[in-house]
Amino acid sequence: MRIYYYWNESIPKDDLLNLKLAPPDFFESILDDADRFSWIQNVDDLNDNLAGVSTTTGLNIMLVSYNDDKNVLGVVRYVIPGSPADNLGIKRGVLFSEINGTTMTPGNYETLLDPYFNGESFQITLATIENDVVKEGNKVNLSVTRVDEPSVYYHKIFTTNSGKEVGYIFYNRFLNEKADELFSVFNEFKSSGVNELILDLRYNLGGGISVSGVLAALIKQSYNKDQIFVNYNYNKLFNALIPLEERNDSFAKLFPAVSNIQNTDNAISDIDSKVKNANLNLPKVYILGTYNSASASELVIHNLAPYMQVIHIGETTRGKNEGSITIEDKRTPRVINWALQPIIVKLADKNGEGDYDQGLIPDYEVDETDVLPLLPIGSEQDPLVAKALSLIDPISSPQARARTMAITPTPLLQKVSFANKFDERTMKAKPVQVDGTIDTETLKKIKEEK
Repeated sequence: MRIYYYWNESIPKDDLLNLKLAPPDFFESILDDADRFSWIQNVDDLNDNLAGVSTTTGLNIMLVSYNDDKNVLGVVRYVIPGSPADNLGIKRGVLFSEINGTTMTPGNYETLLDPYFNGESFQITLATIENDVVKEGNKVNLSVTRVDEPSVYYHKIFTTNSGKEVGYIFYNRFLNEKADELFSVFNEFKSSGVNELILDLRYNLGGGISVSGVLAALIKQSYNKDQIFVNYNYNKLFNALIPLEERNDSFAKLFPAVSNIQNTDNAISDIDSKVKNANLNLPKVYILGTYNSASASELVIHNLAPYMQVIHIGETTRGKNEGSITIEDKRTPRVINWALQPIIVKLADKNGEGDYDQGLIPDYEVDETDVLPLLPIGSEQDPLVAKALSLIDPISSPQARARTMAITPTPLLQKVSFANKFDERTMKAKPVQVDGTIDTETLKKIKEEK
């Protein structure tokens, strides 16, 4: 941490450290007060997490309140394909009122949802709303299993009234290992004549920086592999050894991390060719982003803006303009089963601008909970999608607005205003993973000096 950590100079001197603390407690004790995102975890679980693999029921949820904020309902945002919840037929928009037989309230929902966060089995009681009354239904037992989550959750092509072909992609994780999913979708978009794009990042908490560069390259106009996508600002130790002109990554420098080809030049050539074949060459893009859009999602929104018009629809994003690496025991056999994910860098666009730690403010503020129950992913009536389509094709907007307003929700339900801790727990462990972006010789020099 004294070598890599962005706030390394704030770590207390050795004689002030409590070396008797358990590893998680000790790690927390050396973090800077400004650090919101570094964490420590079992190494296997952390690596699975970064690869999109988790032990889960498959549910991703949000919370709403009712009964004058005396009770809480869970709302299913989406279900991971192939998960236990998916196999039970649970869909986006499903409501539930109880966990393991206990009604959720503002005072107990955090504790009741521990199994949800910890990857454990639990039971939910389904609920419906009839005449402004919440009625409880069947109880559903949700088991857990290891699930390999896709990065592209859903995609489709809209044809507007004026004949525009609009590509829509719900992109849920930035997984370097699954860049081919993006190439497949964008090749389909390009061959279908897509000339407008809605990129849905509303729940995308981040991931690999390299695949974020691939996504940006597939969208932008006048793509060139040598254009700068991201600039870095490290701690003083790193900055002293890395010349300012080298503290950045072009698209090309990011490409090897998403390729299976070992030779760097060949890997760059391969990915560059794939990008050119699928690039949409768009002058603008519509990106759906919310408070649950973070890290690599924000990087794409922010770092595409100097190159093209980015129209952000939704809510202010999380504000994570930082990158991290994984530090783990590489010995064989492994001795230490903990891994660290410390923040090591602040991120910026090609112009060196990256001051968005308070989040990215939308051009058009729209709350998806304006329509409850939630509509299916990619629905034209979904408030965020409907807004994007109305901007793309104003001829379509009266119809889209009429359809959306026809499903106006009951005033019984309100988005939970006391759920910040819930949101923080869902947000914590999704980094902009920058492994492979720092020259190994530089790391060697830094270690030698320390």
